[in-house]
Amino acid sequence: MSNSTIALLIFIGVIALLLGGIIYAIREKNIYHSGSFASMAAFHDMQTAEKQNAMETVIEMQAEKKWEEEKSGNTE
Repeated sequence: MSNSTIALLIFIGVIALLLGGIIYAIREKNIYHSGSFASMAAFHDMQTAEKQNAMETVIEMQAEKKWEEEKSGNTE
C-alpha cells in the first residue's frame, strides 16, 4: 500500500469516528439539561441585580437538593 492510500484510510476512519460521536451525542442527549450554559449566562446577565441574586439562590437551592438526593442514594 502506498502512503497516500494509508493517509486516505486514516482520514476516512477519523471522519467515521467523528460522525459516530455526533450521532451518539444526539441519540444519548440528556433531556433534563436542556439549554446551554451560554444561553443561561446571557439570560442571567440581562437581568437586574436583584433578579440575578434570586436566580443564583434558586440554582444553589436546586443544586443542594440534588446533592443531598445523590448523597442519600434517592435519585429519580
